[in-house]
Amino acid sequence: MPTVDLISMTPNYMALLECACKQPYGKDVTEKSIKKIIESGHLSVLEHCYASFLVTCSVRVLGQLTRHRHLSFTCKSARGSVFETFVIPDGFYDFAKEHGTPKEVVDSMIHKIPMVHGYKECIADGLAEQDAAYFLPQGVETSLVVTGNFRAWYEYLPKRLCKRAMPEHRKLAEAIQERLADAAPEIFDRNFMNCKKCTERSCDFNSSGVF
Repeated sequence: MPTVDLISMTPNYMALLECACKQPYGKDVTEKSIKKIIESGHLSVLEHCYASFLVTCSVRVLGQLTRHRHLSFTCKSARGSVFETFVIPDGFYDFAKEHGTPKEVVDSMIHKIPMVHGYKECIADGLAEQDAAYFLPQGVETSLVVTGNFRAWYEYLPKRLCKRAMPEHRKLAEAIQERLADAAPEIFDRNFMNCKKCTERSCDFNSSGVF
């Protein structure tokens, strides 16, 4: 499953936000009024503050993460790097359990998948890592540094915390919010979901009474 480490964030971010908010809203800016400004949808003030994370996730989730165009990414290279770890989704284990297959058997089967076996054989035979990487499945684990301003993170979170999001990506978003809420609680220690106002007709979570 994904791992997330906060490696850098704008220092004195509240002082910076206060200064930014004073420009259009006047001198009497407090923490309370900053929260009100943000909650009213005036998110441009958040663009002055940044947070960077070191993330590990599957290549499949990486493909989704890079759709968020206001984030910046520096990813692990397939040139000179050997990929040895694979992300196995909980649904895989649940399915195996329903059919009486132990977790240990599932773990051992992953490395017997033809693509994975072919990748390792090619590496062992001396094929360049960048060429052998074509064998890798989407479940291979990779790492990256991802940076975004506070507005980018503020808009990313509700999309990927949604109960309809891919489970692995949702766990990544939950970990990112946890780190942000610890480091900048005035901005990110809040409920980003508003399922009662969701207009997505394919979603049944907002009518289940659970959320």
